Amino acid sequence: MVDAVQITDAAFFESPIIFMEPISSSAVNLKNGLLKGKAIWQTKGSRPSFGYTDRETQRIREYVVNRGGFIYMPTHGNTEAAMQPALRVLRQILPEYHLTTIPQDHEIYNTFFELNGPLRFPVRKMGSTILHHGPYSQLKGVFIDGRLAVLVDTEAMIHVMDGAVQKPFFGHYQDRNKILDEFAPAAARQLINIVIYAVTHGSISDYSNYIPEAALADGEADVPQKAPKAADQL
Repeated sequence: MVDAVQITDAAFFESPIIFMEPISSSAVNLKNGLLKGKAIWQTKGSRPSFGYTDRETQRIREYVVNRGGFIYMPTHGNTEAAMQPALRVLRQILPEYHLTTIPQDHEIYNTFFELNGPLRFPVRKMGSTILHHGPYSQLKGVFIDGRLAVLVDTEAMIHVMDGAVQKPFFGHYQDRNKILDEFAPAAARQLINIVIYAVTHGSISDYSNYIPEAALADGEADVPQKAPKAADQL
């Protein structure tokens, strides 16, 4: 059981990063519970809808614009249909801001691991089932006063990690599980960079000068600020 962060909770304004993804209302209301609580936004049929009051919408705006919060949104591709749920939400909560391409030299690719731009989802199609729509693309985001405040991950790298754990492919397509296993470490590196960016920018929390207690206890004179570049990095 995973508890969703409620927009009305006080803890909502204490969370440096919020993961938002369109899910069906049936997934939220499963008897045994995939999620407990109200989803950030829900999809119903082929027309996703943002199901919150004006007050709740204002709380999300407060979180992103004034509190320095960070929102991560995965999508399954970059076509208009794949992007539609995210675009609907962004138009409602941040209508005055535009979704733009994140430059490949943006610091989000270097906050901890030295990446060469966005990673790529390894499996786009399984038989006749399209998993990711459209060609590979740069990550997209919303910038507020120069700060990346919303990241739309058109490659949904978080699902590479999901897949590596769940092993979703069977039968003739079972070899896809091995591909996900191979890419999972690379996906984890990208997500670590994203989380570190979120907690070192904005005003909700700033861990830019954080030093692990273990390092302090060992009396290390020079604590590294960045991880070395991974030799096997994709």
